[in-house]
Amino acid sequence: MRLALGPAGDLVRGRIFYGWYIALAGAFTSFFTFGVVGFGFGVFIEPIREETGWSLAAISVGFSLRSFEHGLLAPVTGALVDRLGARRMAITGVLIVGVGLLLFSQARVLWVYYLASLVVGSGESLGSSTAYSASLMRWFDRKRGQALGLLASARGAGYFMVPVLAVLIAAFGWRSTLVVAALVIVSVGLPLSFVLRNRPEAYGYRPDGAAAPATPAASASDSLGDGMTVAQALRTPAFYLLGAATAIGGATQISWIVHQVPHLQNVGFTLQGAALITGAYGLFQVPLRFICGWFGDIIGRRRLYVIAYLLQSLGMLIFAWLSPDRMWLLPAYFLTFPFAHAAWVAMFMTLIADYFGTRYFATIRGLTSTMMMPLGFATPIIAGWTFDELGSYRLVFTCYALITLSGAVLLLLIRRPTWAQLASR
Repeated sequence: MRLALGPAGDLVRGRIFYGWYIALAGAFTSFFTFGVVGFGFGVFIEPIREETGWSLAAISVGFSLRSFEHGLLAPVTGALVDRLGARRMAITGVLIVGVGLLLFSQARVLWVYYLASLVVGSGESLGSSTAYSASLMRWFDRKRGQALGLLASARGAGYFMVPVLAVLIAAFGWRSTLVVAALVIVSVGLPLSFVLRNRPEAYGYRPDGAAAPATPAASASDSLGDGMTVAQALRTPAFYLLGAATAIGGATQISWIVHQVPHLQNVGFTLQGAALITGAYGLFQVPLRFICGWFGDIIGRRRLYVIAYLLQSLGMLIFAWLSPDRMWLLPAYFLTFPFAHAAWVAMFMTLIADYFGTRYFATIRGLTSTMMMPLGFATPIIAGWTFDELGSYRLVFTCYALITLSGAVLLLLIRRPTWAQLASR
């Protein structure tokens, strides 16, 4: 049977389901965007510190401001995606990221650096996170974990940007590297944003590629693409338990993302050695995030999310004590934390759609991000301050490992049925 490319993904009636094209577009955009503004940020810390003389805590504030802004404005950006559509917001977000990186490249005083951090954070939230994830939650139901796993795999591949950025910084300096990164992100992300579509029903399909019912009224009432209102979600204990767990896991990961390269350098690895470990970590993340998405669809996405917290705690503890003279810890680190991180990233947004539906997914997801804001703002600063005071990250990463365990407990307390279970009653 000849395959025709239709609205994109599974093979349905000779066509590839269009949802997979959205996932691929988001994957390429996320690879470049998050590779630079997320994982790649740690590579810039030492060059910025050497040129400007700013303290590590002061530099860490820039990343914390991005987390603060993301949490503060996340409900607004989510509501804009729900109201105006994913495509418009993705286009806007990519352009804002480009402007923010260009501003970052010219920062010579702290307030300009902080302003650039806020601009980049707002753009990243719209351009490669909220817009694509909101669209995918509506295009997929049974295969939601796989779809978001593909998107998350590309974000994991962003680790490969760390050694690339390290080479560019060594050759051209950190300011020129930021200019190049801005141009690449805009040139890739802008055209891909036009692939986005809001819902499959408008194109004759239901989630996962099933043909839409012939009667529009039936589609509107039966579709699992519907969901709770924001007010209804806020009245459920599940929202607060899921939001608090996500805040704990996400905030400790944010600090790890910012300080992983400086920590590895501090315990004795060279910059190239730290970048190599980070790149190898990314190599694990690319297949693991898709595998975890697929695995979560099979064994249950909440169950896998709980396992992720347990392994994240153990993996972060191992990372805290990793050093060149303890290389025997490296295999244990790669057997725990990469899997935990992959499962966390692949599952946390799918659970929001699972429990509350997709009608106002972006807004509800934004509200959970707001819950992460205080911890996400504080954890990188605390880690930087601890280093400034003690000259080591080991104590703070050990504490963060223990705190992460509480996220698993919160998830186990959720008793609410998923939206699909409620809709089928």
